[in-house]
This record gives sequence, C-alpha cells and structure tokens, in this order.
Amino acid sequence: MEATFVARPSELKEQLLEKIEYLFDGDDRPVTIVLKRDDKPRYDPQEVLKRMDETRKKYPPMEISADIDINKLIDEIYWEGNH
Repeated sequence: MEATFVARPSELKEQLLEKIEYLFDGDDRPVTIVLKRDDKPRYDPQEVLKRMDETRKKYPPMEISADIDINKLIDEIYWEGNH
C-alpha cells in the first residue's frame, strides 16, 4: 500500500501520525516516510497574473444594464436548440 500526504510543516501534528498509523493498522511491516521540500511554489504568481491578463484581453469585461433580466439570459443560453 502506498499513501502520499502533502502537508506544511505547521500541519505536521500528532493527528497526521495517527492517520498514518490507522492506514497501516494490523500490518506490522516497517513504514518508510520520505520528507521532501518543494523549493519552488506549486504555481508561479507571475505566470498566473500573465494568464489572467491574457484572459481579460481575450474576454474583456462587458457593462450590462442594472435592470437586465438574468433569468432571461440564462434561458437564452440553455434553450433547447442551443446545445
């Protein structure tokens, strides 16, 4: 059996060890725990901002009237012949 836990150092508490122990309950074989530090974040903030900017350029915000009937718009999108 293999299980992967991803946790921050602040989350390494007794409850995590209890969960690991529970997963391997009844199996007295040795369990190996490998600690790995991610040197870079899972995402690049600059890349996220770049993609967000590209999306805004591709789909620019639109102003709509305050008295628009949102239900009518939804009905127009989902009318039977539209999908």
